[in-house]
Amino acid sequence: MLPPKTKQKYLNRIDELIDKGQKVSVTSRTIPGHRNRITGEVGSSRQVTNVDWSQFVEWRTNCTTLLDNIIPSNSIHRATVEGFNSLVNKPDVLNFGISFLKSIRNDLEHEFLGNMYLEIESELAADYLGQAESLLKEGVRGKYEYVPAAVLAGAVLEKNLRSMCQQQQPAISIVNENGKPLMLNALIEALKKRNIFNEVLAKQLRAWADIRNSAVHGDFDKFTRDQVGNMLTGIQNFLSNYV
Repeated sequence: MLPPKTKQKYLNRIDELIDKGQKVSVTSRTIPGHRNRITGEVGSSRQVTNVDWSQFVEWRTNCTTLLDNIIPSNSIHRATVEGFNSLVNKPDVLNFGISFLKSIRNDLEHEFLGNMYLEIESELAADYLGQAESLLKEGVRGKYEYVPAAVLAGAVLEKNLRSMCQQQQPAISIVNENGKPLMLNALIEALKKRNIFNEVLAKQLRAWADIRNSAVHGDFDKFTRDQVGNMLTGIQNFLSNYV
């Protein structure tokens, strides 16, 4: 799932390109029929329609750039996108391109451009966060009974940040130059650099990463039960908006 602002930005751009495509100059002219030198008969005239080449190329290039960004690499539409830059300036081809944009816009608006893998990931995340909530609410009261919930919530966050990296176009590497998996803070920084979210949200994600890291490394006094509760709620909201 795209972030709301990013999704709206792409929808607006598709609308602009649909409008731009509809405004590409299309002219028609009549070519008179040729006279048969033998019979003297004049053949039927024919209508020739031309699409302005320079306007068409500019529109086609804009469309290719946009579609390459929003169509997943494993989408059934990928072949069409890869052939978009080879479209010829014919009226029926122009109409096809406009219709394709309209179809993609509808799929994007209703969130049908994703894949089943991401939907399953989202459901699993919700299930694990539900388990973390249960650990927090129903666990045996003790000095550090909230620690397991923090560990589980942090694992869910890291797993989904990795998925977000892999779903970008082009994908963001989830390993460092030594081939080791990126940790939470590195994943957050990589996504922020791609403008998937701003510094304000990145700062909050880092705070949750710190809680998770403290829980994993036994620094239980560095966070509280209330902070873990807020962490669970925050991660749920984050995933509902971005995954």
